[in-house]
Amino acid sequence: MPFPMTVRWRRPKEPEHFLLKRRSQGGPADGSVEVAVTALDAREVLTWSDPSVGRPCAPVGTPSHTDCSFTVPDTAAALRLTFSVRLRAGGHDEEALTVTQRLTVGARGRLVPDAYEVPRYRLTVFDRGGNTEVTQKVPHWAPGRGVRGFFGHHPLLEVTGGSTVEVDTEFLDVTNLWWALHFRICPNNVEAGFNPWYLEPTANPRPARLRVLVSTRVTPVLWFATLPEAAGGQAAPPDKEALPDGTTVGGYVFFRPVASAYAYPSTDLGALTAPQHATKGMRNLCRFLLQGHNRADKGKITGLPDWHQLIDHSTGTTNPLGAYGALPCGMEYALDRTAPRLLAETRSLRVLLMPVPDSQYGTAKGPGNAGRVSAALRLLWTLGMYGGVGQQLLRTGEPQPLVPPQPGATAPARGTLRVADDVWVGGFSSGGHALWELLGDAGNRATTGRALVFDTVDWRLGQQRLLATAKARGKRLQVRIVWSPYSMGEPTEAFLKGVRAPGSQVSVWPRAGAKYYQHPPNPDNTWAEYVFADAKPWKSDMFPGKQMAEWWHQFVVFAGDELHGDPRHPSSVGFMEASMTP
Repeated sequence: MPFPMTVRWRRPKEPEHFLLKRRSQGGPADGSVEVAVTALDAREVLTWSDPSVGRPCAPVGTPSHTDCSFTVPDTAAALRLTFSVRLRAGGHDEEALTVTQRLTVGARGRLVPDAYEVPRYRLTVFDRGGNTEVTQKVPHWAPGRGVRGFFGHHPLLEVTGGSTVEVDTEFLDVTNLWWALHFRICPNNVEAGFNPWYLEPTANPRPARLRVLVSTRVTPVLWFATLPEAAGGQAAPPDKEALPDGTTVGGYVFFRPVASAYAYPSTDLGALTAPQHATKGMRNLCRFLLQGHNRADKGKITGLPDWHQLIDHSTGTTNPLGAYGALPCGMEYALDRTAPRLLAETRSLRVLLMPVPDSQYGTAKGPGNAGRVSAALRLLWTLGMYGGVGQQLLRTGEPQPLVPPQPGATAPARGTLRVADDVWVGGFSSGGHALWELLGDAGNRATTGRALVFDTVDWRLGQQRLLATAKARGKRLQVRIVWSPYSMGEPTEAFLKGVRAPGSQVSVWPRAGAKYYQHPPNPDNTWAEYVFADAKPWKSDMFPGKQMAEWWHQFVVFAGDELHGDPRHPSSVGFMEASMTP
């Protein structure tokens, strides 16, 4: 006999979200969620993904902005669920999430998710600007290369209670919408309502690696995700798409200083459209992601606005500390450099996730960190951001189904990827407040695989939280610390011994200890000698103590203690890179 089934996109008792208003079944025109359930008879099961096959199931009851129900006819052998989220803002309309799942109808209306598809996306890079305008490469992703088909359940879908389908909408992808809303052509040396650094090919040759996500469950709403080149995926050449079979993919949540934050809404579309995103938001992001240009190459970026903020050294000749000191940190470069080693030595990969503080880190520093990261990683997989065409993503402990051949793929489908069951967490400076609060939760401590500490505030509390995490994780925890005299000071032997006691690993930089933090000339800090080389011959009065301490605080994220000529030399290793190595 006919029976009801329900599709939920919010957890039971969870309130509706302004980005997840239902559009189908009489929902508002500005709604984003479309849900359709199609009944298939036994002859149609094998061709289930053909949209012309089957009959729509009738809605039942009163739909809401969190769930809707349908009547399944007694003739149905299977169902096709099509769920999508399209966000509309500023006259633009872009896909944010797509889920297509087959559900076999079992005894007493029990639904079994046994096959699904995800789109194969095509990357198009649009050339903008040139000559008197800043050259920019604007990425755009769209379905257009067929689909990928797998057995089992979609990574963003679960069936509970036999006939309730829950779609995980914790994160949505707004990358296309982000560039559509905020990209602007900029005259040379002008930030014309948009900071062009990230899209300028000399400053950044791989802008398509960045995805902009929104969280529908915590604040802040906006998150940036960036992946190493070794992740492969659908932006890579066909022979570079796949990862080694069995690779685990985990997240690295990094809290930047809240001093770089700006207020933006979290309860309406202003979360996406706020004009500060295009200027201050992109500028602050680039400070951490991009690598600085050396003296030989800086002439290539002099057409960019405030290009002096994208170099790796002080331009001061008589007053070296008076020059701009928040130099680029090169986190994407560090990801690229360490990812091949992680894959070779640990068969794992890390994706950098950076929440964008709306003056603070809100509930993103609360319980459930591993679940949040898992949701983001599963969404990124559905977008084709890592792994080969036929590489299915599974959760830890989930049984591996057979993988069917992938239409249009040049290589056979093989290999399985898994979501890592641990998370890396890190913070710099006042980002430490969020890091220590996150590690104040027992569940977060139990799932932290690495803590990366960059001269954070509130170090006394930080030590307590790290010791508690070491006790919870034992040999499964790595602690990486870069300190300076500005904030933390050198960790004590008693603290380090306490971290190591339960078997946790701890590494501390700089290797030279306090000797590193002496102004040039200083053979124990050749990186500082490089940064301040324009001020030679050095004099002690060029480096007053308080101002020098502020520079040392920045050194922990842009410098290192292994330099060969300049930071771009392949043998040079910065602190960011060292902290991400196996």
